Amino acid sequence: MDQKLSEIIGAIYDCVASEASWPNAMRLINERIDGFLTTIAVFDTQTRSASLAQIACDDEEAIRTLIRYAKDVPFFHLLHRMELDEPDTLERMFALYGPDGEDVWQRGDLYRNFHSRYGVLNSIDMAILKRPQRVGTINISVKYQPKDPAIFNLLGLLGPHIRRAVTIHDMLEIERDQSAVLRQVINALDHAVFIVADDMSILFANETAEARLREQHVLRAHAGKLTCLNEYACNALSTAVLLGARDEIRLGAAGIDVPLGSSERPAVAHVLPLQRRREGGGYERNAAAAIFVAAAGTVTQTALEAVAALFALTPAERRVVGYVAEGLTRNQIAEAQGVSDGTVKSQLGAVYDKTGASDQRSLQQLIRELTPPVQRNV
Repeated sequence: MDQKLSEIIGAIYDCVASEASWPNAMRLINERIDGFLTTIAVFDTQTRSASLAQIACDDEEAIRTLIRYAKDVPFFHLLHRMELDEPDTLERMFALYGPDGEDVWQRGDLYRNFHSRYGVLNSIDMAILKRPQRVGTINISVKYQPKDPAIFNLLGLLGPHIRRAVTIHDMLEIERDQSAVLRQVINALDHAVFIVADDMSILFANETAEARLREQHVLRAHAGKLTCLNEYACNALSTAVLLGARDEIRLGAAGIDVPLGSSERPAVAHVLPLQRRREGGGYERNAAAAIFVAAAGTVTQTALEAVAALFALTPAERRVVGYVAEGLTRNQIAEAQGVSDGTVKSQLGAVYDKTGASDQRSLQQLIRELTPPVQRNV
């Protein structure tokens, strides 16, 4: 196991209960990829106000300068067009903006007063949250031109872990100066939260979770174990819990925004691994994960998003599934992506392994099964 990577992921999950822990997690990321300054933020797309805003940098003057000119970013309206867990450089934003994207950037106050002044040559951006009215990003300013694929692979790997921490923290609604044990916070939540062992045995359920079990609309307890009425959701949650208990690094995108039913606005669940957090969190010794359930209507999902969440698809695999849903052949998918037929064959093979589909026709059938009854497109 990569101990340094495990340390970073552990630090990311520490941020669920304490927003003030983000600078430590981001400093570890900076050290790993030689970053100069890293920011993480979640914005309201209507007001541009930030519900989460943290910065990590050893240069205090650079932090003050960034804060002063941060609102000068000309690409805010393009953030929702970034794909989740796909890191890329400023050049992506230039392309999204249009032919004069780079010129507009270089004429701005942020570029002239921050990037030029501190020798920042580029930045690596990645979307970590996408909701109808909110968008979250992580931005790493670097003093070199990032070309090493290993850097982007590392950040892509960290993406789902950051997304999970941000999503669950948002549900907790913890005050920034609150230091309560996470277990105490869970007890008081309006959201349903279950603490389970690695075999899905229920070790604790807050009052809202108990009510969900009594309703038996999407969740129920069977022989003391948490199960879902939807088989796909049940498999997705149990797989994520087991993965997180064995190796947080491998958890990846599994267990985030898992739809608990087939609807356009389903109840969704998020899995937070607890193996490394039991000692200070007030959990049972065999606690493997906390499962947070957001009420129906909190998240809007298409069938494609549901498939991606249920089967922990990578961004590349999700794109391929999207093409399959549109009815494209393997050759057409290769042409659309600008890759070889062999690459698409490999991607489809990975999708088939994860979903249990045997070919494109059965994958299309799966997508139809997960398409909300009131909306038959993806």
